[in-house]
Amino acid sequence: MKKNTISYVDKNKLSSLKKDLKALDYFVVEVPGDKIHTARQYLNFMGKEFKMPDYAGFDAYLDWMTDLSWIPNHRIGVIIDDYESFLNKDLRAKEIVIESFTDDVLPFWEKDVVRIMVGGKPRIFEVYIVK
Repeated sequence: MKKNTISYVDKNKLSSLKKDLKALDYFVVEVPGDKIHTARQYLNFMGKEFKMPDYAGFDAYLDWMTDLSWIPNHRIGVIIDDYESFLNKDLRAKEIVIESFTDDVLPFWEKDVVRIMVGGKPRIFEVYIVK
């Protein structure tokens, strides 16, 4: 299985990336970095896009990001557009978001899901940061 990663994408390649992900049946969430400036805005946005039952804080967010049982797609993609503006009013939250993907979400869906969830199956989970 492919390794789950965070990749950097040029803005001019974003359109072709979205087409490729759609063709491969990815569940895609595109984070509008120019509109997400605080941790609360990020958690609210991700909670709604991923249809999470609860997203009151980063702990709840991480619990649901390592569940996603209600999403049938085997492949998941998160595109963070306009990364320079993303969480520009809360740089610590920006670090937490990237660390949560790197340390928790991506490894979970790559391998830990098999050990932690009964009947758990790995998923491809990709994060794309648009410069």
